[in-house]
Amino acid sequence: MRAFCSLLVKKFEKLNQSLQEFLSLDLNAQRQLLADSREDTEEHGKYINEYLGQIYAYVYGYPNSPCYVTTDDHLEIKLQQAKILLERELMNWLELPPVPQGLDQLEAAQYLNDVIVNNTGVYHELYDYIATKASKTAILTFLFTEIVRTEVVDDEVSFMTIGLQGPLKRSSVSNCWDECGRSDFIEFHTYWLRMLLEHTQTWDTFLNYRETAMPWFAGLTSNAFNMLLTRPGYNLAAYGNFIIGESWVLPHFSKILDGIKHVGLDHKDTTIYFEKHVNIDPYHTKDLLDGFAYQEPKLKQAEVNQVLLGAQVMIAAATAQYDRMLPYLSSL
Repeated sequence: MRAFCSLLVKKFEKLNQSLQEFLSLDLNAQRQLLADSREDTEEHGKYINEYLGQIYAYVYGYPNSPCYVTTDDHLEIKLQQAKILLERELMNWLELPPVPQGLDQLEAAQYLNDVIVNNTGVYHELYDYIATKASKTAILTFLFTEIVRTEVVDDEVSFMTIGLQGPLKRSSVSNCWDECGRSDFIEFHTYWLRMLLEHTQTWDTFLNYRETAMPWFAGLTSNAFNMLLTRPGYNLAAYGNFIIGESWVLPHFSKILDGIKHVGLDHKDTTIYFEKHVNIDPYHTKDLLDGFAYQEPKLKQAEVNQVLLGAQVMIAAATAQYDRMLPYLSSL
């Protein structure tokens, strides 16, 4: 098996030409370009998400970053400016519903407990399609998009712990400890993804797909989460976002496992990631909700509202992604 400690990304070569052109503009010209692109919702969404995907590689310092093991003050100032502008565009593009007002921690936790079983993402028809109708090509393609979405989740959860206190911190760190295999390398959750690629002999196909063919909307939920994780004012929103994501694992991954079996890919190396999470994540969902409900020191109203905002960001981003992913996979 290829080294499991390396990221599944190619080394940086150059920035996307379109992003380079965007970075070369002054602030007012960038704002105008984004405003002009809003007339076409799909093109606008593509702009935002393709650019943010490249910027978050920089933020995390991965090998596909233009500043991998180096610094460039001029470029980084430009990237940070673009990041803030594009994240505001993403928030507006998602068209979030208003956050419920005036709920205390217990009330807000109960609200989320109700939301996780009744929202537009949890029983989305995409997963019925995956379970019973998707072709083998569609399943493999979908698995590639799942790998891209989850291949750095240990780093994302690490980011989420920053600035948290008390039960919120404990719940986040507990989740991160599991993601990192409780210090056992072969139990790292990202290692299980590599087992999937190794068994299906699709390493090179996967790398080529993510570089040349993966549609922009496959990165919607990742970009939305990373927006919250890497913007200090949204750190509690990231926690709410993660609650929703964890709560969806059982209903979604159960359908993915059905689809894998349906197309004849049922093998312990292809299913281990999904089977393990079906068992683990319902516990994490409850733990995250309890951490929110019983947080000490008590959260202020604005802080409670941030957690609820993050939950709505996840639902909106995922629904937008699933709505586009279904016809895309159906066409393969």
